[in-house]
Amino acid sequence: MGMFSKATEKAKVVVESTTASKKNTTWTAGDPEGDQVGKAVHKLVELSTQVKALEGQMAMHETVVKDFALRNFVGHIAEVGVLPETPNYVQNSLGEKVTFVTQDRSTAYKVKPEQKEALVSLLGDEAVSELTYTEVAFKVNRDVMAKPGVAEAVEKALEAVDKKLRAAGKLTDEDVLVDADVKEAFKPGTLGRVGIICGKDTTKIRAFLDAMNSSFTKFIKC
Repeated sequence: MGMFSKATEKAKVVVESTTASKKNTTWTAGDPEGDQVGKAVHKLVELSTQVKALEGQMAMHETVVKDFALRNFVGHIAEVGVLPETPNYVQNSLGEKVTFVTQDRSTAYKVKPEQKEALVSLLGDEAVSELTYTEVAFKVNRDVMAKPGVAEAVEKALEAVDKKLRAAGKLTDEDVLVDADVKEAFKPGTLGRVGIICGKDTTKIRAFLDAMNSSFTKFIKC
């Protein structure tokens, strides 16, 4: 069996193991009224329910505050032309405050077709092409390739195989032996250039930030 067949079979085993019915082992503690472990389990389940209820309430209030903060964030960019100085806070008349956290994750995610379509309709093809770049990544087994001499041997072997296959007519000029993962992402610092890209138009700035989606992370932190 060749290395590609072995890799395929190994992948199938992983998939099958994740789809198989889950088994478990359960250890039973005593009565919560008189057993320390049983009581602890009871309290954990009880507190977990309370935490989930509180998290639901927090999520509701966080949505309100985040929307307020984002409106001010966009307004600042439109007025000043640059991002507001961090950290950003939302504070009430009692002096209580929470943090509005923003993160530029431009290079971390692929630009999805719907994102690109939204940006093109907002800014035009040429402007959007200036905001993105293409990153190519080759994936191998890192642990194996880290062993002494392995990387060099693999590269030489692949080059030799490639030449033989082409000489034998098995590969054409269009065929590529080593495949790669190609990712189109926003260029680093794209978020910081929003004021330059969109000018003072708050509607345009908000639409641009929405189109960035997960590349622009924003959340409330207490």
